[in-house]
Amino acid sequence: MSGIIDKIFVWGFFLFAGVLALIMVSLPTVIAYLIYRWFSKKKKYLKIIGISLLIVAPIWTIYEIIIALYPSDSFYFEEFKDVTLREIPSSAKILKKTASYPDFHGEYASVSLIKLSPKEYKALLMAMNNDKRIIKNGELIVSSEFDEVMGNLETDSIIHSFTRKIPNEEDHYLYIGFLNDNTTVVVLKYVT
Repeated sequence: MSGIIDKIFVWGFFLFAGVLALIMVSLPTVIAYLIYRWFSKKKKYLKIIGISLLIVAPIWTIYEIIIALYPSDSFYFEEFKDVTLREIPSSAKILKKTASYPDFHGEYASVSLIKLSPKEYKALLMAMNNDKRIIKNGELIVSSEFDEVMGNLETDSIIHSFTRKIPNEEDHYLYIGFLNDNTTVVVLKYVT
């Protein structure tokens, strides 16, 4: 009997989540439609604005969903800035990246493997060594996202590592590791 109740609960949850997702995706289009109806009762040129909104709203919604599921490089550049308290160097190129989608509690992980010029790699390493807000030889906490980004690179290839704590935000784990090729860094941000 309890197995049936569990199945009903699970199906009910998925039905509720599906309806909620449908409402969130449809809401911009519904609002655009209501604006269109209001504009269509006015002058002709306002009707063109309403039609434009009807076309743009679903496209914008789809774009936002895609960006949420597959963040752009700028997302990882912001994560770099959050971890290091520095702007991303101009030579930075993301080699690999991944991020989990935040759950109901806001928990997620993002990891990126970033290639720098040897000069900027060295300058960043020196800056991190001299920054009192950064903890040297930071502990590495691995995850499936980290393993995915590192691929066939071994954790032993990380020769310098740093972590940073945020006051009153103990649930944030911020890490940067410098690889032994003198050009690559791995940046991790876990929010638990």
